[in-house]
Amino acid sequence: MGSLIPIGGGADGEIQGRLNAAFNDSNIKIVRTKVAGEDLFTDHHHLHRIAYRLGAYPIGNYGSDDAKGKWFFFLKKILKDATHNGRSTATSIKKILTYAMTHASGADKVMRVTFQAVNGTDPNADHFVASGNPVEPGNPVSKADIAKLVDTAGTLSILLVCPKPLPDQSSSVPDQSGDLDRDDQGNIIEKPPIKIFTPQNLSPPKLSPKTRSPIQKGGGKGPYKKAAKAKKKAKKRR
Repeated sequence: MGSLIPIGGGADGEIQGRLNAAFNDSNIKIVRTKVAGEDLFTDHHHLHRIAYRLGAYPIGNYGSDDAKGKWFFFLKKILKDATHNGRSTATSIKKILTYAMTHASGADKVMRVTFQAVNGTDPNADHFVASGNPVEPGNPVSKADIAKLVDTAGTLSILLVCPKPLPDQSSSVPDQSGDLDRDDQGNIIEKPPIKIFTPQNLSPPKLSPKTRSPIQKGGGKGPYKKAAKAKKKAKKRR
C-alpha cells in the first residue's frame, strides 16, 4: 500500500490483501448480510473497530516493527482526523463502502471493492481518497461521485493517497470493551457476530506442492483431494 507502513512493504501488502479479500466477489455478500442487520458504516462506527471486526489487519512477524499497532493507530488517530476538500476522509471511506453495500444488483452493481495506497506529492497534506475523475478533488461522498469509482466490471476502487509514512506510534488491538462502538447515549450498537472474519479467514490458502491446489482441512479431504485422486487414476489407465 504505497509506503503506508515503511517496513519493507510486507505489512502494506498484507493489509491490502486482507481488505481486498474481505470485499471480494464472495465475501462482499457476507458483509452485505451483516450490514442488513447492523450498518457497519454509520458515523458511530469507527474505522479501527470495523477493521478489527473484518479481520483486516496484519498478523505477520516484522521483527521489532509493530505493524498491527501502527495500522490501528493510523485508523484510530490519523485517518479519523484527516480531512481533504473540506471533507472527512473517514466519512468518505464509509460513504463509499455504504454505496458498495447498497448497490448489490442492477446495471450499477458493485461486484467487489479493491484497496490501494499511493504516495502523494504534498507531505503536509492529510490522507485522502482519490476521486474517480483526475480534475475533481478527492474524498467523494455523493452517490454520483462515488459511482465514478466503479468500472464496467463492477469493481469499486478505493485509492488512498498517503502524504508520508506513518509515525512510529501504535495503538492496542481494539478487542477491549472500551473500544466497542456506541451511540450518543453510550449504548453499544454492535450486534453479533462481532468478528465477521479473522485474519486467518482472509489469508491466501496454502497450496499443495504436488497439485498446486489449496490444502483442505481434515487431512486433505475434500474436492481438491478427490480431484487429485481422479487425476492419479487417469494416469494409471494410460
